[in-house]
Amino acid sequence: MFASIFNGIKARKQRKAAEKEQKNALQALDSQQTQVDNLFNSEYYGDYINRSDSQALLKNLRKQTQQLNQQTLTQSAVTGTTPEAIAAQQKNNAETIGNTYSAIAANGAQWKNNVLNNYINHSAAINDKRYNTYMNASNMFRNASENALQNVGRRLENLDNTILSMAQLSSGML
Repeated sequence: MFASIFNGIKARKQRKAAEKEQKNALQALDSQQTQVDNLFNSEYYGDYINRSDSQALLKNLRKQTQQLNQQTLTQSAVTGTTPEAIAAQQKNNAETIGNTYSAIAANGAQWKNNVLNNYINHSAAINDKRYNTYMNASNMFRNASENALQNVGRRLENLDNTILSMAQLSSGML
């Protein structure tokens, strides 16, 4: 009887400790999910053109285009190039800038696809961990229930054997 009480108290302490660990694990997973959500929102909904690498590329391109336009104007003054030729060169330079913006936009679309895929993968991994946490708690509860039922069964069997032994002793005494 004392063993049953002791085992019950021990099982209760273990269950409380397990519940606390599960709660902490779920809070950690919630925190991870929040971080993943925040990163996704800032990366996916942010303007790719405003990224520092895109801005550096555009800054260098504008600088080079200004230099090319200045060189064209300087050469035209020396060689006597027509205004139409100068305008054509400047048009080509402007088209280069436009093509660069288009390429950056295409990279931005690919970047968003990668950000979305990473978000889906990370969220799925977190959800898998959350599911495993619940499954572990469920398995622990099932095992504890099975053990308790087995203990009750053994105690009943012992009680039955004791009653049978006492009945046999008392029938032998009469």
